[in-house]
Amino acid sequence: MLPLERQQHILEILKEKQAVSVEELCARLYSSGATIRRDLQMLENSGQLRRTHGGAVFLDGNAKDFPLQMRENENLSAKDIIARLALEHIHSGQTIFMDASSTVGQLALRLTRFRNLRVITNGLKIADMLAGVEGVTVYCTGGRLRENAKSFVGVQAMEFAARFNADLAFFSCRGVHPESGITDSTEEEADIKRIYMRQARRAFLLCDDSKLGQEFFCKIGDLDAVDGIICNRPLGAEYIHK
Repeated sequence: MLPLERQQHILEILKEKQAVSVEELCARLYSSGATIRRDLQMLENSGQLRRTHGGAVFLDGNAKDFPLQMRENENLSAKDIIARLALEHIHSGQTIFMDASSTVGQLALRLTRFRNLRVITNGLKIADMLAGVEGVTVYCTGGRLRENAKSFVGVQAMEFAARFNADLAFFSCRGVHPESGITDSTEEEADIKRIYMRQARRAFLLCDDSKLGQEFFCKIGDLDAVDGIICNRPLGAEYIHK
């Protein structure tokens, strides 16, 4: 198992249990104590957990993001389905808002077949992957860079995005709940996504089924604030607003 994959499993176990011992991680991941302790040190350095005597505890999921590099490797088959469904809404000549999420990143990889697209993004990695794509003009918001998320946020990013109107907006979130709506873990990410929704003729939430029923601290909007939720499986009636 690669170190990044093993560390992702550690975070998933901690998210489920909130606290875990080195001994249990060794047994579940078939790794030595020295290997697990190195992984825990790296994850603590990146702000994803706090080590304790003999184990680790998970930091509040409402306040911390997994690094983008880890999120890119989560639920890849689901994100592939979502990206292909979202692609059906895109046509040449359009202007598109795209957030910095790993799910939207999968969609960005598939924009090579279009012509005269304008993409406005606060995602550093999305801007980079589209920079050399023929037929796509990229506008990057700038602003303060959130290192883990590779996203630009803050007043500068918001003011830049608010200068434009777009045909479509694609964004993701941390949680979707029938009652509390679409939520994220940080205010700054929620702020710019609300601007995307406001400035686009049609806004689509890209959401894999692991986020359904989840609720986080910062509300992006109600379910009826988007024109559609694109998921890797059919949604129940409680998520569909017409």
